[in-house]
Amino acid sequence: MSEITVLIADDHSLFREGLRMLLEREPDIRVVGEATDGLQILALAEALEPDILLLDVQMPHNGLAVLPMIRDKSPKTRVLIVSGFDDEEFITTALEHGAKGYLLKTLTPADLVKAIRATHAGELWVERKVVTQVLEGLLQKVAKLQRPFPENRKPLTGREQEVVKWAIQGMTNKEIAAQLGISEKTVKAHLSNIFGKLNVSRRLQLLLDQIVDRNQTE
Repeated sequence: MSEITVLIADDHSLFREGLRMLLEREPDIRVVGEATDGLQILALAEALEPDILLLDVQMPHNGLAVLPMIRDKSPKTRVLIVSGFDDEEFITTALEHGAKGYLLKTLTPADLVKAIRATHAGELWVERKVVTQVLEGLLQKVAKLQRPFPENRKPLTGREQEVVKWAIQGMTNKEIAAQLGISEKTVKAHLSNIFGKLNVSRRLQLLLDQIVDRNQTE
């Protein structure tokens, strides 16, 4: 089992200490450093090149602002947001700025370790509660799109509305396909069209697509 190196970035010393103690119990995870503000994050990421950065974006020198810079300082580092905020716009901004996952500080120790390992393996990881927030935001966009719109904007078709309805309820692509009597490939095609009409970014599109298939196993 390969070792996963982790950098913890949070301005609360008690929370950092708790994370370190938790992660030190895991044989395959090693905490290599701690940062207390945005400037330290960039310096330590460049110096230590950790596999995973656990980042609280609400800290001095704005952790969210340095998020896009992490790739320049340490290209291999994958960022997992660990935050107390579950606002849909805040979540999507973090994901669109390069985060590979979004966790709430209310998560269990087991889920944190699972998220670190999954992210290190190349997966996108978002908690179910966070998924709900993102999907609710998606639903609001759908509602706006169905109102009067310019001629160059296309509304969702009846079938696309059905796909959105079941996706928001947490169904997997396979379950949606069975519900509607279509193939999984067709469901994914509908989702792609929906995301395009809603002007959802490619990163968020990929995230939502994976969430629909994976999140039921959490």
